[in-house]
Amino acid sequence: MSEFKIHAFICTNKKEGKACCADKGGRELKDRLKEHFRNRPEFRGKLRVNASGCLGFCEKGINAVIYPKGEWHFHLKSGDDQLLIDAIEKANSEN
Repeated sequence: MSEFKIHAFICTNKKEGKACCADKGGRELKDRLKEHFRNRPEFRGKLRVNASGCLGFCEKGINAVIYPKGEWHFHLKSGDDQLLIDAIEKANSEN
């Protein structure tokens, strides 16, 4: 198995009775990103899109972080797919 060059972590954490990324659509956002890049052969073996536990910024959720740069994205909405797609494509062009 090859080493992934890009990791995108999307918070999908659920907190009972508190603001959390799960309630704001974090899991759905992560699922759509995975599906989008699954059909892009240039990312096969290079990109991993993962669900993340709490990233510690619940009040700013949905939150995501993209490595290797450690680029944080806060205040995402469930429909912000393109913003993260663009960030991942940029990270790919820099690797």
